[in-house]
Amino acid sequence: MVPTRPKRSSREKVSNLAVSPYAVSASRKKVGMMDIIDHIGKASGIDDAVYGNTDPGTAQKILSLARYLLATNGQTLPGITAWQYTHPLPYEDGISEDTYHELFGRVGRDETLMQSFFASRLKDLGDKALLAYDSTTISTYSSRMPEARYGFNKAHDGRETVKLLALYSVGTRQPVAFTRQPGNQPDVITVENALKQLSAIGIDKAEIITDNGYYSERNLAELLHAHFDFITLIKTSIKWVRKELDAHLDDFRSTSSACPFDTDTHCVTVMRMQEFSRPRRYASQKKGLQPGDEDSFSRRVYLHLYFNPMRRVEQDSLFDKDLFELKHLIETGSTEEELSESAIEKVHKYLLVRHHGSGRTAAFNEKAIAAKKKYHGYFALVSNCEKDAPECLRKYRARETIEFFFESGKQRADGSRTRVWSSESLMGRMFVQFVALCYYEYLSERIRQLKLLLGRENGDPAHDNKDTLDREDRLKSWLKNTPIYLILQWFDAVEEVKVSTKLLSKRWTTEITGRDQLFLDKLGVPAF
Repeated sequence: MVPTRPKRSSREKVSNLAVSPYAVSASRKKVGMMDIIDHIGKASGIDDAVYGNTDPGTAQKILSLARYLLATNGQTLPGITAWQYTHPLPYEDGISEDTYHELFGRVGRDETLMQSFFASRLKDLGDKALLAYDSTTISTYSSRMPEARYGFNKAHDGRETVKLLALYSVGTRQPVAFTRQPGNQPDVITVENALKQLSAIGIDKAEIITDNGYYSERNLAELLHAHFDFITLIKTSIKWVRKELDAHLDDFRSTSSACPFDTDTHCVTVMRMQEFSRPRRYASQKKGLQPGDEDSFSRRVYLHLYFNPMRRVEQDSLFDKDLFELKHLIETGSTEEELSESAIEKVHKYLLVRHHGSGRTAAFNEKAIAAKKKYHGYFALVSNCEKDAPECLRKYRARETIEFFFESGKQRADGSRTRVWSSESLMGRMFVQFVALCYYEYLSERIRQLKLLLGRENGDPAHDNKDTLDREDRLKSWLKNTPIYLILQWFDAVEEVKVSTKLLSKRWTTEITGRDQLFLDKLGVPAF
């Protein structure tokens, strides 16, 4: 008998094919946009803050979802299941709907992760941060969420809402912290918890800017007691403010009262000692007070009064338009049950209604209207630290950046609806959206600063030549006319192809134009 070799199994055949020098392994990924986002995460410190406060797997999932929201301009999360096949993400094992639903619940229960992340966002703000504090409402379809309640709904869609409150760094144009509350809670009662949150994460020196929805003497007392500076918009109808305004009406006519950067606005400053009170948490033998008793104290505050004639014209016009609409409703048979409470109040105060059989006529109460219009065009800010009225106004106007932040959250991070069914999942989802908005705000600020420098001489002969300045002007024009989302989508055309065999491997990416390369160089993104 002549021995022969044994017959090969099918498994051995497959194994031998895998190591064949002619076997090819290839992949294609869209890397241009994702490399920019990866650079943003590293340069801003956002990625390090997430990785430093949770395990690597959880951090990778959070960052992957945040990058998806940024890259797709807030597309709903189920779309990530197909999108991730063509875009590299930190979490390489794949994200399914079950994956991110489980993640939201776990992150929403991990308060340490969220508060530690907020602390990392606040630590680089300097000795005295300038923080805007405001809220928005998020509509929900869920009837199982205890925070979902009927209240003022900014979307006016008639649904229950959850309230999102945020702290936003005006100086760095970055969101730094957030929380959520039931939708029926008024803004005015939320300041005390915000101060506790800031103190807990290590911020004891900050200047808080709010609008008049947060004004109350109790809130100012809490701010003063916690040694925080503040600027807040205050209603001119408040008794002590109206008294000071009446005493200084003639002062707004002087040229010296004009604001240097907005000469249409005139301002007057009044320094006064104001009485405040707050309930004591502990007894005081020195003052003879028990826990819960009101503790009164006096502090110096600066009341800044402003007048803008264009604002007066606009308020007069809107007021007249409302009264004419109410007059028409009354005369065409509308009853008080069909009007809102504010409309009924205006009818009683500014219209004289006469009944003629089954009909009614309405005339204007000119005396009451004149008394109301007397104070149109005026507004007031109160602060315990800003002595200069123009500077106080400049800082207050900078507070508007938080409004753009809320708009970005709803339009670019899928934040207009809750889309979850439990409180824990809502908090986890909000945290992922918050990280995505940190990415967006950082990139927006980098591009905003870049546009200020492009096309301008800087004293370097190698830079200050016609060719370089022309190229920068073309890039500046493109950036001015292209929103952030479309800038990212422009670079999403850059693909990376990898081809490997046993003998060698090759990698190449799509070519880009000189303008695109200049943008990447200015942004600091490594070469593709």
